Amino acid sequence: MSDGHTGRDTRTMTGGQAMVEALIEHGVDTVFGIPGIQLDPLYDAFHARSNQIRLVHTRHEQGSAFMAMGYAQSSERTGVFAVVPGPGLLNAMAAVSTAVACNTPVLGITGQIPSYQIGLNYGIAHELRDQLAMSRGVVEFAERADHPSEVPQLIADAFRAMHGGRKQPAIVEMAPDHFAASAPVGPIVRAPAYEPPRPDPARVRDAAARLARARCPAIFVGGGAFGAEAEVRALAERLRAPVVATMNGRGVLSDESPLSYDILSGQEIWEQVDVVLAVGTRFLSTALAWGREREVEVIRIDADPLQVMKPRRPTIALVTTAAAGIAAILEALPGGDAPARDAFLAHCEAARADMLANLGALGPLPELARALRAALPRDGILVADVTQLGSFTRFSFPVYHPRTMLGPGYQATLGYGLPAALGAKLANPDRKVVAICGDGGFMFTVQELATAVHHRIPVVTVVLDNSSYGNVRTIQAESFGGRHIGVDLTNPDFVAMARSYGMAAEEARDGAELQSALERFLAADEPALISVPIEQVPSIWHLVKRPPSQGDVTR
Repeated sequence: MSDGHTGRDTRTMTGGQAMVEALIEHGVDTVFGIPGIQLDPLYDAFHARSNQIRLVHTRHEQGSAFMAMGYAQSSERTGVFAVVPGPGLLNAMAAVSTAVACNTPVLGITGQIPSYQIGLNYGIAHELRDQLAMSRGVVEFAERADHPSEVPQLIADAFRAMHGGRKQPAIVEMAPDHFAASAPVGPIVRAPAYEPPRPDPARVRDAAARLARARCPAIFVGGGAFGAEAEVRALAERLRAPVVATMNGRGVLSDESPLSYDILSGQEIWEQVDVVLAVGTRFLSTALAWGREREVEVIRIDADPLQVMKPRRPTIALVTTAAAGIAAILEALPGGDAPARDAFLAHCEAARADMLANLGALGPLPELARALRAALPRDGILVADVTQLGSFTRFSFPVYHPRTMLGPGYQATLGYGLPAALGAKLANPDRKVVAICGDGGFMFTVQELATAVHHRIPVVTVVLDNSSYGNVRTIQAESFGGRHIGVDLTNPDFVAMARSYGMAAEEARDGAELQSALERFLAADEPALISVPIEQVPSIWHLVKRPPSQGDVTR
């Protein structure tokens, strides 16, 4: 995007019209949401520009925001949702917090009570004591437009915040009387393109020298490395260094490359690593759970000057984008061939083989994952909710293209999978999209099956049915003497339920049946559901080194 404006003169618009014009100027073509009385003027403005903005109405505000998130995660474009204030926005905030976890540019537009009643606590419909304060407890940018003329600059500021360095969501609110009011509005201002800071040349030279002379270098990539795929590949091949992808970074380097490793294999090679380049990742588990923090030289590249210093100060910090930082290191590397590093790479390959063998022992999960990979095209998108098969695939599923393995990040938000997959499909109509859900999490947002049918969004949803919150049940079995507390579920007939919505559905009892059903449903290009009944399955978490979610009771 360039600086400037559309060239149109100041003209009279309602606040809602100004909001829609500003979204169009910033390239928004899809908005997810649910109308309501405080948003009526905004939705009327959407209707007037329906030739440029597609409105996808959903069955729950959380679904709207998750769809906007899946849209953004899979496309790098901004996802937008519009919901009523108060309970509507509160319903959406679980998804907004998930977008924070995944550094995803999601813009939430919401209403307010009438402007002259804000803060008076009368008890007006949808009133919160302080809606902006609530939003600011989750996102960094939350602001209100108090006049139609303020809208263009406010939306530009929101886009600058969402795309300026570390990507993040934002919230904008406006009172209904201001959405409806007409006033002169100046030219629509477009946010300038983000210009990353230049990395410090002396630090770049130091980083390049350390990587070049390292005996066992490794590159760790997270979601912040998307957009730098070519640079990551070039540096890995130049250094002959393994690239370890976090769950959010899968696909930065294709798994076709012999240098591509998942995070579980990364754990196993960590003991030999002497210099690590961490790109666009919080690097949390590595720093807090893997040990050797004083033995490994850590070089960090991150667009966020605060995050790059967490959780521990690195040896070298480069504050810039992944593409700019790696390009600078490549240019600064000394000439000549990289050291052979044959022994280290052989060790890495053996560690990967050992980890694959461990994963292969986890009951039916490997067979089901192989069926998914066989049925889904190489550029297809897999959206994994918080379920045991979802966790398995986020670690081990082969990924060949960027932004084709999506998950809810550290928030681990149940109910993410189905609506995020719908958003991803609308952003990528030419790609096949599959959602993996557990029976527990699926029921959090099950009503969005109606959205899929109504808007003809051809996503295939796979529901693993073991009549329980399976992850929690396994933890209780292993750590609490098998005392199952609040984890057993009574489920509907998922096949019958999906058919009642008007979509194709069937049951698959093993990997072969799952692959067959997936291939047929993906070819049909219509919304569909596959129910997979399973018993309790082995847990993957004993293989994962990470900071304890329940804290360290010895401290």
